[in-house]
Amino acid sequence: MIFLLVALISFAGSLQIGAVNLAVVQTTLNRNLSAGILVAIGGSIPEFIYSFLALKGLFFLQNNQLIINVLNWLIIPVFLLMGLMNLFQNETKIVDTNKASVIKNIDFIKGLSLGMLNPQLLPFWFFILVYLSKYFVINSLSEKYAFILGTGIGAFALLFLFAYLSHYYNERIKKLLRCYSVNRIMGYFFISLAVIQAIKVFV
Repeated sequence: MIFLLVALISFAGSLQIGAVNLAVVQTTLNRNLSAGILVAIGGSIPEFIYSFLALKGLFFLQNNQLIINVLNWLIIPVFLLMGLMNLFQNETKIVDTNKASVIKNIDFIKGLSLGMLNPQLLPFWFFILVYLSKYFVINSLSEKYAFILGTGIGAFALLFLFAYLSHYYNERIKKLLRCYSVNRIMGYFFISLAVIQAIKVFV
């Protein structure tokens, strides 16, 4: 019950436009479904990590605020860099089989790094944990595993759905965007996310 409920919360919570979602869509459109799924897998792993840290409680948040602040600052140049890279990147499919394994690693690392640069996950899962504790007892090892697994599986389910829909409607999406470059659109999205993050930090 805990697993299903947390997975549903994670699925719904991942619906907002974010860096990992955009990376999954872009990679699937420019390459293929399997590449998008690799980004999705990498992007789901931080959910496990941050939800595990959330189980450590408010004490961790209070004593590691510096780490959260650093991540909030670090995400700004990362998003700007990704935006600029997308603006100047050629939309060509990579077909060199000798580089296949390297490319797969890059896809996975892309999703993982973007997911880790989302410190909001920690307080989000902490407050969800506090809320659920009113209705469920999450003390045993199996209950903690159910909570942690639910966070990652729910996020992956949504990212997989993004990848699948991007693949299934690939031609339609590209037709709708035929006057625009997919990479350029994604570039502007990442730059917009950087600006929004900068506003949050400074304000």
